Amino acid sequence: MLTSLDKLNSQSFRLQLHTEFRVKIGGAGPVALELVEVQDQEGLPQQAKTGLAGDPTPSPQEMEFFCLHFRGPYKPLLAQQIHRMEHEKLGAFEIFLTPISAESQTGTVYEVIFHRFRQQP
Repeated sequence: MLTSLDKLNSQSFRLQLHTEFRVKIGGAGPVALELVEVQDQEGLPQQAKTGLAGDPTPSPQEMEFFCLHFRGPYKPLLAQQIHRMEHEKLGAFEIFLTPISAESQTGTVYEVIFHRFRQQP
């Protein structure tokens, strides 16, 4: 059973900094990624601040905006797409990964961005 991303927030991930996440790929074994950074973003992106014509603009208190950076091996390079990720404490979930840098000595960095309405208690 998959963990719903609605149940995970920046603090959930911050508690797992520098731990291993495994990404399932094709017929090969899983690729190990290390969570190396959790960034809470201040405010809203400019597009969200202006809103669409006639649409009420959500307040920063209503929106959750954070990003995650994972470091993995240089190869294989994971495609920009939704991947199934597994973690020993957070469980299995599907998440959209984007490679943002790759160097043979330091590996590949992937980014995940969360920009969503906060869950009401």
